[in-house]
Amino acid sequence: MPQTTFADVDRATEYLYALPRGGKSVGLARATALFETLGSPQDQIRSVHVAGTAGKGSISAFLSSILTAHGLRVGAHMSPHVRSILERFQISGQPISEATFIEAVTSIAPAVTHLRKSAMGAPTFFEVANAIAFHHFSSTFVDYSVIETGIGGLLDATNTITRADKLAVIGRIGLDHTDLLGDTVAQVAHHKAGILPAGGHGIVLRPHQSSVHAVLLNAARTRRCTLTEVGNNDAVTTVTPEGTVLHLDGADYPLGLPGHHQGNNALLALRAAEQLSARDGWDLDPDAVHRGLSGASLPGRFQRQVVRGREVILDGAHNPIKFAALVDTFRAVYPGQRATWVLAMKGDKDPHGAIAAIAPVAERVVVTRVPDGETDPLTAWRLAEVARTTSLPVTTVDDPHEALDIALAMSDGPVVVSGSFMLLSAIEDGIDVLPHEGLTELPT
Repeated sequence: MPQTTFADVDRATEYLYALPRGGKSVGLARATALFETLGSPQDQIRSVHVAGTAGKGSISAFLSSILTAHGLRVGAHMSPHVRSILERFQISGQPISEATFIEAVTSIAPAVTHLRKSAMGAPTFFEVANAIAFHHFSSTFVDYSVIETGIGGLLDATNTITRADKLAVIGRIGLDHTDLLGDTVAQVAHHKAGILPAGGHGIVLRPHQSSVHAVLLNAARTRRCTLTEVGNNDAVTTVTPEGTVLHLDGADYPLGLPGHHQGNNALLALRAAEQLSARDGWDLDPDAVHRGLSGASLPGRFQRQVVRGREVILDGAHNPIKFAALVDTFRAVYPGQRATWVLAMKGDKDPHGAIAAIAPVAERVVVTRVPDGETDPLTAWRLAEVARTTSLPVTTVDDPHEALDIALAMSDGPVVVSGSFMLLSAIEDGIDVLPHEGLTELPT
């Protein structure tokens, strides 16, 4: 079979983007078959598996940063990406190199071709992205991999990890992807709980709803999985324009990711690090924990930057939980202010929940589309109509760069770009974004 070769990152990325985004539902069978062709790399390394409706990216970033600060070599598989596909595959906090990415895609392409000819059909983009991460992490001998689920958990391609020592971490659970996970929070929780390892250990954020808590406890009992629960009020945080600080056990920990909600995410990551250190025989160092929590970073999470001399916040919030957290952080960082919002959302999201969350701090809304077919004119029209029911001034424009231009021209205050990570990617691809000189020394 001729070897597929790629001249550069763009060609390798185009190859991945040409793969199905959904594909025929075969549970975990197709992903398992793909990984088996590669020698089951997902089971060759100690892993932490992270799920949740909101916060799983932040938990993964905090944990990876804590472990890296302890001198450990850590692979992290994150999604989605904002600036570059390389962000999805990280070693000790840094995206893999272009050469490494090209080599990984080239190595995996024959297995993709083989599977494409089978009854299961071509693997999806996410399944192959998983394969790249697992293959690279196992071949470079990381101490731990931190693996973020895509959607749900039970049937997510990342749930092919079968090692008994897999550590599961489950963050905040709420409604999202209801077409796939169910239209009640308990049904969604059933999918999230699917990552709990049989005979292993899980760390979970204790849910507010008794029905969701029951789902997690029942899944743990069925799998004989012990649980560590983190209470919603266990993490006390202070959020100011100068940054976010977690107050824990008489110590203060500045956080690299801003917002009250990040306190729970940081605490879940810390509890995971404590579990790993106790289990695997290395010492948890308070100074390294401090460095890890303060050094954590993640694109598109209340990312404060300057665009043409104006302050802009880029945030990938796309469900009511995430919009509520974004608004809470905005109020703490910009007390008493309102913002002009640039919004674009996919058709399966909740426009009513988004507008209800932002309305109290919105001055006006500019509704746009992601220019890749992910949002159609009807989706944008619905979002604009919902915004108008709040009496907010609304402008609609197809091109996201023009939308940002209009937002900057309309308002003297901050501008928030949100609703989709793809919108953030489109915005960043077309503008010159520079760090805010006055914010470079502050947690973002």
